[in-house]
Amino acid sequence: MNKNRIIGISIVVLIMGILLIVANLYIDYNLRKYSVYYAHNMEHKEGTHPEMAMALENIKAIRTPASRGLRYDYDGLAKVYNDRNKNNGMVPSICATYVYGVEYLYSNSKDKSYIFNSDFSLKAIYNSNTAKMEYGKSDIDEEELYKEVYKNFGFLVEANVNRKPLINMQKEFNKKYYKRFN
Repeated sequence: MNKNRIIGISIVVLIMGILLIVANLYIDYNLRKYSVYYAHNMEHKEGTHPEMAMALENIKAIRTPASRGLRYDYDGLAKVYNDRNKNNGMVPSICATYVYGVEYLYSNSKDKSYIFNSDFSLKAIYNSNTAKMEYGKSDIDEEELYKEVYKNFGFLVEANVNRKPLINMQKEFNKKYYKRFN
């Protein structure tokens, strides 16, 4: 009798442990898969672009449209190329990097690349002609730059912004990312 009781309690504890692990994995999966939707519905300060940041950071979990002229390179950094908007032989590309936290790199020409902070606000410009980082942004029209980024890669946001999750975890997403985008 005592032996059966110990076995029964052990089985119940094991099942509860497995359910807890599965629930935690589902929460993580849900937050990544629907991150663009959650970012779109979260309050954020002006000048940040949480939808694009979440699309690039979770590109392996979100819906990525397959279309002629679009290429996804998942070897190493998840990088996206848009051959449809080739300019002077240069293919626009964008990716998330994880050197000093999350940053994003956008390249559209042979001489300049743009580096964005974790909230997708412009941080610096790399000029390959001079091999220097330019932290002064006075000569660049940031609004035009963001329009260009969205013209080239806005399809990532558009494909995911209206995908509603079965279980809405907006509060959990806000707990995790509110400080980053505000």
